[in-house]
Amino acid sequence: MPELNWVKFAGLPGDKTGNFELLCRAIIRRHYGQFGDFRALANQPGVEFDLKVHSRCPLGEPGRWYGWQCRWYDLPSGRAIGTTRRRQIEEAIRKTEESFPGVTDWVLWTRYPLTRGDQDWFYGLKTGMRLHLWTAAEVEEHLSGPAEILRSTYFGELVLTPELLSEKHSESVAPLGQRWLPDVHQVVDAERSLRRMLGQEGAWSDLTEVANRLQDGVTAVRADLSGLPADLEEKVNKLVETATRLAQVLNRTYSALTSGNYEIVQQELATQGDPDQTWKILLRRLRAKRHPVGLAATNMVADIYDAHRLLTDLLNSLDSRMIAVVADAGCGKTQLAAQLTSPTDERPAGVLLHGRNLASGGTLGDLATRIVIHGKPVPSFEALIAAVNAAGQRAGRRLPIIIDGLNEAEDPRDWKGQLASLTALLDQYPYVLVICTLRSDFVQETVPDEIERLEIPSFEHDTVDAVRRYFQYYRIDPSDAKVPWRLLEHPLMLRMFCEVTNPERKRTVGVEAMPGSLTSLFEQYLDQVAERVAELSLRPWRYFESDVRTALSKIGQLLWDTRARS
Repeated sequence: MPELNWVKFAGLPGDKTGNFELLCRAIIRRHYGQFGDFRALANQPGVEFDLKVHSRCPLGEPGRWYGWQCRWYDLPSGRAIGTTRRRQIEEAIRKTEESFPGVTDWVLWTRYPLTRGDQDWFYGLKTGMRLHLWTAAEVEEHLSGPAEILRSTYFGELVLTPELLSEKHSESVAPLGQRWLPDVHQVVDAERSLRRMLGQEGAWSDLTEVANRLQDGVTAVRADLSGLPADLEEKVNKLVETATRLAQVLNRTYSALTSGNYEIVQQELATQGDPDQTWKILLRRLRAKRHPVGLAATNMVADIYDAHRLLTDLLNSLDSRMIAVVADAGCGKTQLAAQLTSPTDERPAGVLLHGRNLASGGTLGDLATRIVIHGKPVPSFEALIAAVNAAGQRAGRRLPIIIDGLNEAEDPRDWKGQLASLTALLDQYPYVLVICTLRSDFVQETVPDEIERLEIPSFEHDTVDAVRRYFQYYRIDPSDAKVPWRLLEHPLMLRMFCEVTNPERKRTVGVEAMPGSLTSLFEQYLDQVAERVAELSLRPWRYFESDVRTALSKIGQLLWDTRARS
């Protein structure tokens, strides 16, 4: 096995110290997470992550409690760490003793071994904990077995940079042509839900809004406490303490989201309990006393419930690993897939795969091999997930892998078992969200029952915004014209309406250019049907657009002759 390429590691996107901690944390989680309680909390004093051993393992017997402090000292091998770094190490040990008195083993993990003098100093520190020094040798030793994939995603051929992800995205959207128009993209409710599952900070701005309301409520309640009986004042003060703590949790959670610490957010939220039901009794007593603080306290309790609901929603969203987006033809599944995997100012691009590339009897691995990194196809779907997960960790952002158009596979039934197996695998990769899109008619035979589903029926309440975007892009000035809103709430109909009204977009057109009947829209629709059927036809039974148009004409003539509707 080749030696680790630390030069390549040092050149990874992001901070070297942060990447070293991410690598060490992932190694411990993969090797020893099953043998104990693993934690990595934000601003954890003394250690970056710790593990309470509850089952015998190479780390020792049950009852051992390990804490790790990772330090990427940007020093050449053989140089002393100096007085300042020694002081920081000793302070971390003292903080660990104070905050985690049960820790039995304290590990300083550096790239290079400390000098003999630094080692003598380190092991000579007075503490009740066992002190350990780990280096790149322990990294090398542990990059095997369950953590072997990290060798490729941090040092080898599966390293994905933001530039490479953008390049792969451009390759994936190229076949879409005009089916993806970024300039007219309208966010709908399904996409808003997906962005919340991706942990995007803008999608969770209500965390800070509720935190601010709680803080304002605390101020209002404290200003109205005069004249309150002592027993009620004590309970109201407890309510204030709860609101203050929750506001801090909300702000801390939003800050962790901003920095991309999704694992830490999940661990912290998992310890949150339910709201205290006795607050309602307190409100009834305050109302019975007709005390002025009752109104502010009532608002505060409502905000406390909102805070708990938000934190529960966030935890559930980050726990999501796979989601299916279901919609009929022309409702914008491919538009959403291309847009959601595009790079943004906040995160790198995701990965877009096409369901039509799955041949009958094929596997998810066959789709993964269509992604080529540094001249080599990705060997498996798990390797692709691991590569994207590592890229997401380094960027501090959860990244989507979207399989667009499951129904376009040669045999859509091939997906169901493979997707079911994939759900268990994804538990190891918190920085990846797998999204599948498909038509409604194929859900039953393609998607496992346990996978959550989102539907896109139309633009719904976003129709007005969508029409404005399309009209601006296609240079259509409706003036006082009566716009057929019901017709245009369907994405495909809006697109065809605009293409018929002003196909070349060379100049702005008015109401006179709008179609006076549905005939021209129907002709445009038939042209698109012919194009898509020809595009998706199997090679052994190839259909050309002219064949599809001829068949549609014959079907139409038959319906006319028999005076039938279907």
